[in-house]
Amino acid sequence: MNEELTNEVLEAIVDCDCSACIECPAQSVCAAGTRQVLAAALLEEKAKPKVWDGAPERANIVDVYWSDKMGAELGNNRYTRELPKTRARQIAEKEGHRLAEIHGWNAAGKELVTNAMESAINKYAEELKGEA
Repeated sequence: MNEELTNEVLEAIVDCDCSACIECPAQSVCAAGTRQVLAAALLEEKAKPKVWDGAPERANIVDVYWSDKMGAELGNNRYTRELPKTRARQIAEKEGHRLAEIHGWNAAGKELVTNAMESAINKYAEELKGEA
């Protein structure tokens, strides 16, 4: 499946205007039904294990090691990801940055206000949970 879906073929599908099918590198894929081929390839790709599968939500670094059957290390790679921001952090950053611009604060002042706002929002959310 992946042999048919080279970058050249995928780019041809993206740029297709159905006017030059004879010279098109995606002709064999189109003949097989582009949507079905792409859907099958996507399902095949989604079924492959991903480096972050099973990782805790807080994990933002993973080290991958490759080894042979004897256990000898053949190589490694480190992957990092940016953790999603909480809603409280998003609100605090938006309002903290707005306040910092109004008052002309530097980056340290902006960060201090943002952290204080996030803390207050989280505390308020906890109090609301306690009332429910």
